[in-house]
Amino acid sequence: MTKLTADILLKKGLPKSTSLKDVKKLDLSKMHLETRDLDPKLFSHMVNLEELDISGNLLSEIPVNLKLCNLRVLNINDNQVEEITVLKEFPNLEEVLYEDNLYLTVSDNHKVFCLLPKLRRLNNKDITSLANHVRFVNHRELSNRVESYWEKNYKDKLPKEPSTEKIKAVGKDFMKTVVNNVRYGPNSLKDFTKWKVQLIAENLLSSLLVSNESDIETTLDQTSKNNATKALQSSNRKKHNGDSPEESPKKRVRITDDLSSTTLSPQSSKKLLEKSFRITPVKQKQECTPKDQQSESKLSKSPIASSKSTPSKSQPKVERTLINGKQNLSLSGRKAKKEFNVEPLHFLQCHSKNNNGNDFSTQLWSCAFEPDLDTSLSKVFASSGGDSVCVVDCETGKLLKKYKVTGETFFTLAWTTLTIIKEGQKRKINVLAAGGKLGVIKLIHTKVNLAYGEIKAHKKAISIMCFSPTQETFLFTGSYDNRILLWDIGVPDYEYNFRASQLLTLDTTSTPLRICPVAASPDQYLLAACEDGCFVYDIKLAKNQGKRSFDVELNFPIYKTETKNDDFHVIDGLAFLNEDLVASKSANQGSIYIWSWERSFKAKKSKGNKKLDAVILAELKWSNTDLPYITLTASQEGLCVFCGDEVGKIWIYDLESCKAELINGIPSKNLKPPTKVINWPSLASANDIVDGSMINTVAVDPTLRYLVALTDKNLIAVWKIL
Repeated sequence: MTKLTADILLKKGLPKSTSLKDVKKLDLSKMHLETRDLDPKLFSHMVNLEELDISGNLLSEIPVNLKLCNLRVLNINDNQVEEITVLKEFPNLEEVLYEDNLYLTVSDNHKVFCLLPKLRRLNNKDITSLANHVRFVNHRELSNRVESYWEKNYKDKLPKEPSTEKIKAVGKDFMKTVVNNVRYGPNSLKDFTKWKVQLIAENLLSSLLVSNESDIETTLDQTSKNNATKALQSSNRKKHNGDSPEESPKKRVRITDDLSSTTLSPQSSKKLLEKSFRITPVKQKQECTPKDQQSESKLSKSPIASSKSTPSKSQPKVERTLINGKQNLSLSGRKAKKEFNVEPLHFLQCHSKNNNGNDFSTQLWSCAFEPDLDTSLSKVFASSGGDSVCVVDCETGKLLKKYKVTGETFFTLAWTTLTIIKEGQKRKINVLAAGGKLGVIKLIHTKVNLAYGEIKAHKKAISIMCFSPTQETFLFTGSYDNRILLWDIGVPDYEYNFRASQLLTLDTTSTPLRICPVAASPDQYLLAACEDGCFVYDIKLAKNQGKRSFDVELNFPIYKTETKNDDFHVIDGLAFLNEDLVASKSANQGSIYIWSWERSFKAKKSKGNKKLDAVILAELKWSNTDLPYITLTASQEGLCVFCGDEVGKIWIYDLESCKAELINGIPSKNLKPPTKVINWPSLASANDIVDGSMINTVAVDPTLRYLVALTDKNLIAVWKIL
């Protein structure tokens, strides 16, 4: 046994310092320490300690009140610890090791999952997906069973207006029986289940007591108000009308399918297809003047798809076409009005059917830039369309990777950065998720050209997907089955085995076209743009409901179609510019709305409304087309909005000039024109001239260096923003 002193802690700690508050890593392993040797008063000075190794000692328990709030890694291997729930005092723990503690079981593992919300590794294994399953799916099931047990056996024992004493008396009997009567999971987790049931039951009783006390206070307050009202009746005769009944949207028939947690093995790598094509802009009589394509035909916009792309070294530069006037785009810091000076780099066919260079029918649907993993700036994007997903370098136009699935039509994709830990070393990898007609999520590690797994997510086509900005493994998928699902895709190990879990089901009344976690509260609210409107969903996983409907519907000014008497309100564009400002649009609207999330949603808190009017701050002039599924994108770098149209134009809006008004919530009365409109050039393939294309989607990199447009004619256009 060793008497711990400040000098010993400083000697064993890193970095070397004369103050305990500077110590971030401490190794007290194999010192024959007992529990009484860990003095809370001494340890409480190490407020910045992040890693603690007390393995190989004689600890029977971890002392309380150590006050190590910043502790991230704890090693208590090879001790005699019997109780693990004290670890809740270290809420920032990401990794724990407690092997070779004879009395700790698998039930203790599950307790730790619930007590430590940030835990990623336990005993040298990644437990992210399993822990989330226990925290959310398991918790939800046990909560439902506890509530059902209360409703069936004890609720009727309370009078209509029970006293606090009566609730406590019934609750005491309830606590004695619920632990032994609510069962779930294998027998090996019996101890954990009892522990968890007791916690849930205690929370249930606490909520009943709080609700009861609140009702008593409300009754007393109402009595006082009634007395005051009677005294003033002669002078005050105001009438209070109730709220009008709400009209709920008509729901469509939905397919329900309950998906359980599944362990998946890696799939074989798909080889890169070598053949691809570059399209050449047609030379104009006057250099730098494009041939403006004004196509009057209205094209069909139901999702279709196909595959191709490779650069040619002898390919002439295309800077002589495409731009109608040159303006300059500054990246940040300039307060003067920005201008957009863009240089055309590449026009590519990457998704051609059967590598056919004459394929100009495959529609391209989704595009996203790969996240940065180091200090170098991202210049790589992924695109989806037809039966393939392609990864392209913006600067060179080179097709880096291509993944193809026969019979699939890829509609959507999204990137995330996962952290893999092996032998204490962290490594970040970028993973691309893609989905489409088959309803399957494909997971691809593009750097090694490996499609390592798939998740059978929906019975109908996946229309849209996006990752949570705060939880790297959380993926939202929207589908033509009128549902949005939240998945935990897990973290693959070094052999690419992974575990995926479904965490949440959100019912929609039509097909979701765009989904965005709310920037100000991404773990609580999700915005969904659907074929029949824009809806807000409460996605907080602490709640018991695993299946939910929308929380609020947001109303916008509605435009009538010429051929229909009903409202045509397809919301097909949605993006956040910052934590408050949102850009959205509808087909046949002729404009793009900029509106305030905070000002729109605050009425919900005060009135509990299910329908709220969006607080529109600005309206941007756009195409008058009635064709849906043309999406927009927004950049927080200088408050910019980008959107294509049905004839190949790209509309660019710089909102920096009205930033102050937007932030202060001052609505603009005038329709704002675009800052710049880029016209589609006249392009020549090997055999023909390619006329104007419909721009299905556009994307810009985070630093506003590259602009990419995807079309309905199997063309990808890349511009460099100078």
